[in-house]
Amino acid sequence: MVARMDTSRLTTGDIVAGVGGIVLLISLFLPWYGVSVDIAGFSASESGSGWEALGFIDILLFVIATAAIAVVAARAAGALPADIPAPVILLGLGALAVLLVLYRIIDIPVDGDIPDEVDLSRKVGVFIALIGAAAITYGGWRTNTETPTAPMTPATEPPPPPPPAV
Repeated sequence: MVARMDTSRLTTGDIVAGVGGIVLLISLFLPWYGVSVDIAGFSASESGSGWEALGFIDILLFVIATAAIAVVAARAAGALPADIPAPVILLGLGALAVLLVLYRIIDIPVDGDIPDEVDLSRKVGVFIALIGAAAITYGGWRTNTETPTAPMTPATEPPPPPPPAV
């Protein structure tokens, strides 16, 4: 039996993390990098999506995005056990995704040396991926602050004070 989705079970942070997961997933299909060549009057350019340009990081980002979406969907369906720390999972996955995307913004994946006639550039997809990854991270953090914690109550009454010394 499929559990019914109830968005009233979700916090604002959950919704932000879920949307961030969807954005990160979509960004993998957008252009991440561009290559332009200009040799003796001949010019050509091409772009590559996250799937085409990344070696293993694209798979990790896909897993992170789908896991974030799955955690939020499970919370909406009420199928996530209470003992699983969903906000911490979302926060950790989002932070890992932010680090991976930042790494690929700083270090464009290339094979070998690039001649001077070749120009490499970053395209919109890598920046949209950063926004999606940051949204997952923020959503996890916000859900963690929105989730009420159980009040600290003593398990037993404290023992009575000792009788006064005579």
